[in-house]
Amino acid sequence: MIRSLQYVALTCPDMNEGKKFYDAMGLEGRKDGEHLVYRCAGRAQDQLRLVPGEKKGIAWIAWGTRAGEIEILAKNLDKAGVPMAAAPGGVENNGLWFRDPDGVLVNIIVAEPQPQTRAAVEINNPGTEYLRKGRRGAPNRNIDTRPRKLGHILKFTTDINRDAKFYTEVLGMKLSDRIGDELAAFLRCGGDSDHHTLAMATSEAPGLHHMSWEMGNVDQLQMCAERLLKAGYQDGWGMGRHIYGSNYFHYIRDPWMGLNEFFWDIDFIPEDAHWEVEKAEANEESLFQWATSPPPEDFLKNYEAVAA
Repeated sequence: MIRSLQYVALTCPDMNEGKKFYDAMGLEGRKDGEHLVYRCAGRAQDQLRLVPGEKKGIAWIAWGTRAGEIEILAKNLDKAGVPMAAAPGGVENNGLWFRDPDGVLVNIIVAEPQPQTRAAVEINNPGTEYLRKGRRGAPNRNIDTRPRKLGHILKFTTDINRDAKFYTEVLGMKLSDRIGDELAAFLRCGGDSDHHTLAMATSEAPGLHHMSWEMGNVDQLQMCAERLLKAGYQDGWGMGRHIYGSNYFHYIRDPWMGLNEFFWDIDFIPEDAHWEVEKAEANEESLFQWATSPPPEDFLKNYEAVAA
């Protein structure tokens, strides 16, 4: 089964603009041939790879599994009639390479998710032992506001039910919740997992809606978003709190109108937990519990399909 989201590779039409954006976000980059590879500070795991390309889009998505399970996944793919694909140039040809039902390239490797070594932010939590005593909680503007991990992605699909069936029945993910029959579905990894590591929304073409970056607390979430706004990048939506996943959010658009979500406090579902799947009404109110504004009209617009 898929057990962790490792990284996302994106084709990038202007590597300098891509570097400028993700540097401003606070990720730590390095060159790998013609590619740019990014990690979150304090986490020894690649999270993002930028690959030169004519337009911005998903190049491939890398997931992690265990050594004893990759052979099971290979058998599942063979039984489902999914052929293996070649690894792209410039990357190691390891693990399984194949395309999902929408044609998105997927790589499954034997890898464990790496821990974040930066200390957690101390908060007062009513009802438990107070962690911050005799000190003010409001931070100054120079606190560390860099992402801690790539938490999940939301991709557009032409058939949400077909894709959900593939990722659950063939690759071992689990359905957490959904909005309507075709608006959105939220899938988590097969073991202990955040509420969703893969979300999907219906569109006329495949594409990436957003990558979602976990922050240390709500102050870091908002201050990171404000840093990008001050750098001239366009506001997406936020801040607010989602219903499915329960996380606080603020979305910022990249130079190609793609979204990056900064989040905090998402639901966590242990492997052995009893979790009831909910299906909400297919309307915009199911997208948020509260927000500083309703979602903009283009929130679910597939800009990659427009640019095709």
